[in-house]
Amino acid sequence: MQTIRVLLASLAAGVPTSSLAGITAQQKQRSIRRRVLQSTMLVVPAALVMAVTGSAAIAQQTPTTPLAAVAPDAKHYPDGMRLREQYDTVNQPLNLPAARDEAKRAAVGLAAASRVQARLPDGFTLLPGTTVQVSMAGGPANESARPLAAPSAANAPTANEKFITVHPLAYQGVPLSKGSDYMTMASGDNRLLVERKRGLPTEVDATSPSVAAEDAIVAARQSAGQSFASVDPGKVTPKLEIWVDEQQNGRLAWTFTLNNGSLTDPDVRRFWVAAVDQPRVLNWESEVYHTQHGSVSGNIWMTSPLGTPPTASRPFADLEVTRNTDGAKQVTATDGRYGYATGTGSAQITAQLRGPFAVIQNQSGPNLQVAKAGGTSDPIDLNFGASSEADLAQTSAFYWTSFGHEFARAILAPGALAALPVKTNINQTCNAFWDGSSLNFFRSGNGCPNTAYSDVALHEFGHGIDAANGGILDGGYSEGFGDSVAVLGTRQSCAGRDFFGPGTCLRPATAVILWPPPPGGEVHDVGRRYAGFTWELTQQLRQTYSDDEAFSLATRLVLGAAAANPANIPDAVRLSFVVDAPDGNPAHGSPHFRELAAAADSRHIPRPADPLLAGGATASSAAFPFTPAKTVSINSNILQASVHLDRPAALHIAANSSASSPTPLAFQTGFYTDANPNVLWTNSYRNVSLATANQWSNFGSTFSVQLPAGDYTIYWKIWISGGTLTLSSGTLLVEAFEATGASLAIASAEATTSSMASLTPSMAPTVLSSMTDASGQSVTRAPGQ
Repeated sequence: MQTIRVLLASLAAGVPTSSLAGITAQQKQRSIRRRVLQSTMLVVPAALVMAVTGSAAIAQQTPTTPLAAVAPDAKHYPDGMRLREQYDTVNQPLNLPAARDEAKRAAVGLAAASRVQARLPDGFTLLPGTTVQVSMAGGPANESARPLAAPSAANAPTANEKFITVHPLAYQGVPLSKGSDYMTMASGDNRLLVERKRGLPTEVDATSPSVAAEDAIVAARQSAGQSFASVDPGKVTPKLEIWVDEQQNGRLAWTFTLNNGSLTDPDVRRFWVAAVDQPRVLNWESEVYHTQHGSVSGNIWMTSPLGTPPTASRPFADLEVTRNTDGAKQVTATDGRYGYATGTGSAQITAQLRGPFAVIQNQSGPNLQVAKAGGTSDPIDLNFGASSEADLAQTSAFYWTSFGHEFARAILAPGALAALPVKTNINQTCNAFWDGSSLNFFRSGNGCPNTAYSDVALHEFGHGIDAANGGILDGGYSEGFGDSVAVLGTRQSCAGRDFFGPGTCLRPATAVILWPPPPGGEVHDVGRRYAGFTWELTQQLRQTYSDDEAFSLATRLVLGAAAANPANIPDAVRLSFVVDAPDGNPAHGSPHFRELAAAADSRHIPRPADPLLAGGATASSAAFPFTPAKTVSINSNILQASVHLDRPAALHIAANSSASSPTPLAFQTGFYTDANPNVLWTNSYRNVSLATANQWSNFGSTFSVQLPAGDYTIYWKIWISGGTLTLSSGTLLVEAFEATGASLAIASAEATTSSMASLTPSMAPTVLSSMTDASGQSVTRAPGQ
């Protein structure tokens, strides 16, 4: 045995289960009827189906489902709760050259990896990871051609921009299994904000196998049962990995996938079989993720095959067309247009439903194809005139798969989910599934529509997104994330519209289902808690933002968490807070902390604690004495305080004195960070009038401003013309506030003689609407400035 000492941290504990309301008798009858129709389906519990206009109540006990009579081993999905992890908020600078776009992402990921590698325990090595860019700034993207458009990735650095890299790990050259990884999160201003190490074993039994790969495959086939008897061992590709179990022990294993080859009753399992001593199965997981949903567009289904209107024509983006004269290919843009830069005369343009992101494979007949001839003077417009169910299933599946790829483009590595096989019109009903490498949709029948429509396609593509970002680590999260992709992509609350007839909803995200789920809960039911969190997040954001901005922000927060490969639903919720926080630390607050917190609390999902309202505070002051008396007859700075902010903070400024004049006199006072005495923050501007000669009157100003990190000098200013002020003692107080755990450095000093800059008395201060400074504050200048 080789012992490796690592620091491990347990996941946050859940909150107590709350009582839930009951389902209606009509829903129970539908459940029984559906159980007869779907006796062989290992899918979403039919008892959870609710009509859109029906009660939103949920059963107090776990609802009866078709899975109740299914053997426990029939579906075995991963459980991310076994993974141990440690998050660290490091907030350290990365020394990087200036770069943009792909170069910036690569440089940040490499710099963070170099720092992490030096601190890994002996024997561990970071493997190459993909860096994705997540931006929380800006409004929704302008997707000109598509309804319900998804936000595009922002390439330019922003005020709250994150670069997330998930690095797989190896031990002495052997890769660790999925979930054992190291995540880094860096900011757009080149600071390493957050590190997460997860699933590191405390010991590893071996790095060289004593069990032959062939024997491991035999053991897995025997474990899987008779339905895998026809699997050809010669077509199975095993590889070595280190599987980390619940006790954090590393076991050298052969890992591979077995597929029973059926589309109508699919069973695809990934195995980890011990590669030392005896070939025993350490773990296996289902790779078939079922669903049922509804909604579409193009000649495609707009909402579902049963919706109103059922179809509409939409341009097809990311579609490959071919010219017959030379075989040249082009790919359409978001508005469906294509163009060739060269070529004359007549030609025929041909297209099938295939492109860089989706390749339709129709299972009930030939693939849909369209062709048209023409010259160069007029456009050659192609139209897939789909009208039958079989044709509409193909066009709809292509459209929504391509849409899903664009939706998640910001967190997909180049080449991820490329040319994805999309199988339509499979001769089975009431389902669809992701099998680790393709999307699969069933024909209509048994009271269910054809499943190749928006809600279903986006849910299944959500599994693909989860798999492409480090592998599916938790079945409940993956199902909830799939529903969240459907909800965010279609911008409505039902995952599975019209699934059991017009007006029904398979899984409404509005249903309040609380965390934690019951032990052994069915994965679709567990995932509903995350879909509920996502929907509530959009509703919280809509209280402040427009619908477009709210859905865009929610999408960035949910996808940003997905980019870091959450271990489970609470981890996904926590990661949304981390992504939102400017410094990666939710304890310091974040722009959308309140909305995220309300969404998490609505489903009782554990989340980061509220930051302190005031946070840490540091104060400093500058003063001048009663004697000798300070006199002012021209525009002047009378006090100043120097401030260093090591991070963004709220600055509170207050000043007070008293003044007299030998003649009645009016003057103005205020603050600014510029030594020029003729400019000040408009909201700090105060008018003062001394109506009686030689009589003392109090004056001063107060002001607050949010400033970014940096060095500042705060000047207290007096604007005066046509007279002389005599000041008694005065004080300038500067207080800085930020969240717990931060440290502010503040130094103060009385204004020096050289800072008492002046203008001629003719420059009388008059309020002008002039400018806005870098901190977004309105600034007023004296005339002529």
